Amino acid sequence: MSPEDWKMIALCLRSEEKNYDGFLVLHGTDTMAYSASALSFMLPGFKKPVILTGSMEPIGVPGSDAEGNIEGAFAFLSALHERKQQGVSIAFHDRLIHGPRSQKILSHESTAFSSINYPHIGYRNNGIITMEHTPLLQKNYPVDVSTQNLETSIFLVTLFPGFRSKYLFHLADAGPKAIVLEALGLGGVPYLGENLLPAIEMCQKRSIPVIITTQCVYGGVDLSVYEVGRKTLDLGAISGKDMTREAIITKLMTILPGVEGGNLETTLHCNFCDEIE
Repeated sequence: MSPEDWKMIALCLRSEEKNYDGFLVLHGTDTMAYSASALSFMLPGFKKPVILTGSMEPIGVPGSDAEGNIEGAFAFLSALHERKQQGVSIAFHDRLIHGPRSQKILSHESTAFSSINYPHIGYRNNGIITMEHTPLLQKNYPVDVSTQNLETSIFLVTLFPGFRSKYLFHLADAGPKAIVLEALGLGGVPYLGENLLPAIEMCQKRSIPVIITTQCVYGGVDLSVYEVGRKTLDLGAISGKDMTREAIITKLMTILPGVEGGNLETTLHCNFCDEIE
């Protein structure tokens, strides 16, 4: 899947919004969390529920989870319609997961998707649907996303002990619109030995925003706790807080075309659709 595919899906949903009570999008699993996050940001005020689902085994293969996931998705759509509940979500293995909080964390198992730092919207047990949570959705966002222009000039960099600082300088030379650093723990960025702080400082001087998230699946980042995080805040880095990797990337894609540089942090930290605490 690519951002161009997201645009086509969003346009299709918008064009059919008044004709149906809900929408089911059948989707491959590898990029489904990215698509669910992207559509959440691209469809402000969409009045009907949208569910994405797929399977770990193709339909028709003995033991495939495809039919069960499709049946579950339709059941969840019916329940959402009855509750007049909107939003984009993923139905998988009898769990309904809020789109911008979803992540694929298992590569083989039928329980591949998890809800990250957020409760499940609902679950299905023996065919019975139980709804547990209603996400908070803003009808209008603080930046215009109606044009559906998506900025893809974004680098995602995973740090590790021994990561060479010169690589960040090279990335800055490429002129991206944003750099997302997957740091360590609560947001630690090495500055002893291989010091990455000068590269971050140079990015700020070149108006390249640096967003810091964590490699840890759960918990998010808090750059104020340790010195390794506070030093990045002093340089103007932006915290990814408790957003998923997928939510950060797709939210940046959505807001960068319409936000002025100085307002990026404020806009990124604005809660559009319960993607951030």
